[in-house]
Amino acid sequence: MKKICNIVQKYTCVSVLFLCLGSTFNTIAQDKKIAKPKMIFIVEGKEVTEEYLLVLQKENKIKAMHNGVSKKEKKAIVKRFKERLDNNFVMKIETFSDEEILANKKKQLVKSKSKSKEVKVAKKEAVSASKIKVGDTIAAFALEDINGDVLKREDLKGKVVLLNFWATWCVPCLREFYEIPEVILEPNTGKNFVFIPVSVGENRSTVVKKMTKLKDRGVDFNVYLDPKNEFYSTYRKQGIPLNYIIDKNGVVVYISVGYNEKNLNKLAAKIKQLVN
Repeated sequence: MKKICNIVQKYTCVSVLFLCLGSTFNTIAQDKKIAKPKMIFIVEGKEVTEEYLLVLQKENKIKAMHNGVSKKEKKAIVKRFKERLDNNFVMKIETFSDEEILANKKKQLVKSKSKSKEVKVAKKEAVSASKIKVGDTIAAFALEDINGDVLKREDLKGKVVLLNFWATWCVPCLREFYEIPEVILEPNTGKNFVFIPVSVGENRSTVVKKMTKLKDRGVDFNVYLDPKNEFYSTYRKQGIPLNYIIDKNGVVVYISVGYNEKNLNKLAAKIKQLVN
């Protein structure tokens, strides 16, 4: 599955929590076992296996991979898979035609010469997208959670913080949510650690509805609201899921964009260093 996760990270957009300060933070361990969704892979309207995807990858036939589909496509998929869609993630895979494969082989000869330059440019653009850098001290803020309680920067004094930006429509964000309780929250229960997941650009009812569904599947923690993107825009121009680790002095020490197992494990390791 690691190979598939790497494919997902390559083709999906980096298309952006509090535990335990009295009753405001939710640091208790999960009481309910998490029912993690499975991935439904759709190629040309048909469900395929992970093994088949690996074959497509080896033959360089994957054109794009989409975490999520349009309303029209979703309607067609719901009709075919019915209740399975509600309980699992759907990934649509586009493949190259034979003509496109031949054309790509010719283009690859030219692109390989400038590949190193393109990588440098991509890294530079990723860095420039983040307004807050490692070493910066976070500014004052006031965030309201889905229960109406307000969290301020001064409430975090002496705490290690994982600030997470997400959205209900972002499949990588939700995949990360299913892993965070076990990998991040449970190991830090009772420690000076706070998890702050901030919903980007969504109203309270939308977020509450999604969190209610997640709670039914065992994912249960408090989340915060940023309906006008005001808080998020002070940190980054674009891209979620997005994570910032902030030390006990309010200084950003680590930034992670996008979801995969490697990224999540790095976050866990860094937090472990800081809380101990």
